Amino acid sequence: MTLDASTDEAHPWRIVALIYLCGALLFGPLLALEWRLIDDTVAAIARERGAALFSLIETTREWNARHGGVYVVVDDDTPPNPYLQYPARDLETVDGKRLTLVNPAYMTRQIADLALRVDGVHLHITSLKPVRPQNRPDDWEARALEQFEAGAAEMLALVDTNGAPAHRYMAPLYVREACLHCHAAQGYAVGDIRGGISVTMPASVLVARRDEMRWRATLLYGAVYLIAAGLVHGLVWANRRHVRVVRDINATQEHLIETRTRELADANQRLAGEVDMHQRSERGLAASEARYRAIFDSTVEGIMVLDADWRIVQVNAAFSEITGYAAAEVIGRTPSMLGSGRHDAAFFAGIYGVLAASGRWQGEIWNRRKDGDLYVQWMSAVRIGTPDAPEGYVATMTDITSRKKAEEKLRFRADHDALTGLPNRSLFEDRLQSAMASAHRHGERFALMLVDLDGFKGVNDRHGHLAGDTLLVEVGHRLLACVRGSDTVARFGGDEFAVILGEVDGREDAAEVAGRICAAMAAPFELPGAVARIGASVGIALGPDAEADAETLQQRADTALYVVKRGGGGGFRFHGDDAVERAGGAPAAR
Repeated sequence: MTLDASTDEAHPWRIVALIYLCGALLFGPLLALEWRLIDDTVAAIARERGAALFSLIETTREWNARHGGVYVVVDDDTPPNPYLQYPARDLETVDGKRLTLVNPAYMTRQIADLALRVDGVHLHITSLKPVRPQNRPDDWEARALEQFEAGAAEMLALVDTNGAPAHRYMAPLYVREACLHCHAAQGYAVGDIRGGISVTMPASVLVARRDEMRWRATLLYGAVYLIAAGLVHGLVWANRRHVRVVRDINATQEHLIETRTRELADANQRLAGEVDMHQRSERGLAASEARYRAIFDSTVEGIMVLDADWRIVQVNAAFSEITGYAAAEVIGRTPSMLGSGRHDAAFFAGIYGVLAASGRWQGEIWNRRKDGDLYVQWMSAVRIGTPDAPEGYVATMTDITSRKKAEEKLRFRADHDALTGLPNRSLFEDRLQSAMASAHRHGERFALMLVDLDGFKGVNDRHGHLAGDTLLVEVGHRLLACVRGSDTVARFGGDEFAVILGEVDGREDAAEVAGRICAAMAAPFELPGAVARIGASVGIALGPDAEADAETLQQRADTALYVVKRGGGGGFRFHGDDAVERAGGAPAAR
């Protein structure tokens, strides 16, 4: 019997190449997912920053519009607005000072010039039907405005501006009742989209941070990939050496048989040769077993060897490190002693079925350590013997609990507010869709509440942003205390919060919760070095409604909230009502 040496030597290199290829196919998508999560995190930061700037500008415009514009002294930076058609646009004081009326649009342009000079942030108010030629939208803004008309709530993009990266954020401007002083003649009504404000923010720092995080992730996954592939490579190499030793022994035994056939006459000498060869074989087998034992005991993966009845017959040191059980505590027992209780009988029946059919299985399993801690491991199991007569099984296990926790943490960051830990707008909208679907399916009612804090800006101005953040965190706690565990409390950004009450019997349930919220917000807030008092305005919309989708319900709640704020805040109102309910008091006239 002869062996093709070239084929014998080339075969292990194909196996090694396959090992590294499989490792690349595994870790490549994981690295791509990590990059995607990093990009989503950076985009979320940019979106919140842009939304905060937009909200500040929108609030300032609302203040201006409510006062019908404000008069300022005419100078080189603030000449009269040629596009403002108003009889009393320009006035002169008794002491001879010239004053001109500044409307919301003109004020926005003044703020935009200041923001560009101070922070490099470019603000541009625009519209598909601009009154002022300079307000004509560029291509990106025009597409965003068309998206707003189609129902989009905001737009965000990373663009290149003069060779430097920048985030562009844009949200629509809705016509409110105060806006009709100037825009009623143009055919607009309350709730129409008048245009939008685009915010262009320098993104060099965020992009650099994103690239740094990508590089770190690449290094980490690359190192893990090389270590894992190297370990498997080492196991293949050691197994190859063992096979070679066994092959040599077989070849030697065949040679001995041929020698015995040819040299019967020299029986004594042949017997001595056989004894000598047998001794050499025993030494070779002992060396092979020593190498196998070294690999078995030193690998970082836990290994279990089981008999045909699924009883443990051997474990290595890594198994004890992972599970906390010494070898003497598990020998003779079944792997069910490690069970966490998270998997049912059907799960394990599936594993046995796959092993019986294909001879191997791999996947994630939740187990429990000796001290009671839960952990998740990646297990690979192979059958020894034939499907009809299995001799036993070998299972390897790797503890992946830390990696699973890291993945869960990244998922949590993607859909929760970084300051309060509450669901963000994206997760809130998903839960609102679920609430609507459940309500339609089970014939239930639910309530949507938009909560806006009264006096929060004053807390920031007097005590600083750190105190403001502390107050927002406490607001989240108080809101959660006002609802059930099955309800949803979310933060949209700034001092805007939202609540979904599921399975309400009617207006009374929603009114009771809204009253609790207003009372909770009116209680003093203990801040670092100060005590603050604020209030809350709540707009409520009840669902489901066959004529209202999720966006319409939010608009209804926002309309009700606007009425409460316009009436001085500190209360709640249902959409379509004529009165605002004050916390702890009688309804106030609209």
